[in-house]
Amino acid sequence: MKSILSKHNSEKKAKRNKMILGLFLVFIMFFSVAEYALFGKDPGEDAIAKTTSTSNYNGFEFSEQNGYWILDIEEDTFIFSYNPNEVSRINSLVNPIENYKEKILYLVSNNSIAGSEIRANLAQFTNGIIEIEKEDCAQNTIIIKNGNESRITQKENCVYIEGKNEDLVKISDEFLFKILEITY
Repeated sequence: MKSILSKHNSEKKAKRNKMILGLFLVFIMFFSVAEYALFGKDPGEDAIAKTTSTSNYNGFEFSEQNGYWILDIEEDTFIFSYNPNEVSRINSLVNPIENYKEKILYLVSNNSIAGSEIRANLAQFTNGIIEIEKEDCAQNTIIIKNGNESRITQKENCVYIEGKNEDLVKISDEFLFKILEITY
């Protein structure tokens, strides 16, 4: 017989499951890049780790590996689902990456893949990323939510990444390109 859960416990369990999935995706993305960076590519392992193409944008070279776009900037490695040539330019002004360094970042996301993309790339700069349920612009917060129009806006300490659910990963990548000053 299945036990009955209260609404609070059910929401808590759903939130925990989303967090576990997000952390799992971050773990996979981080360690696949770390493995590539540490061990390089063995010519005999073409079927396992294959760079199929590269893409240049504003002097940045992206290499495709296992379906993700990898970018190395100095000693930092970034992983994206899309390269800058594959996303639409969204006219917006956001604070650069320095605004997130050595600070706690709060994340509100109803799209686990877009949220994982943000976590995987910004975790190396912050003092932690905490997923919360409600926005609070008194602290550095990124809100990823569904909307009718694709846009990135910054109000106080909040960044809003909005668009159709199927476009949120692309829009999140565009936000990352903007704060890394790859696109403007």
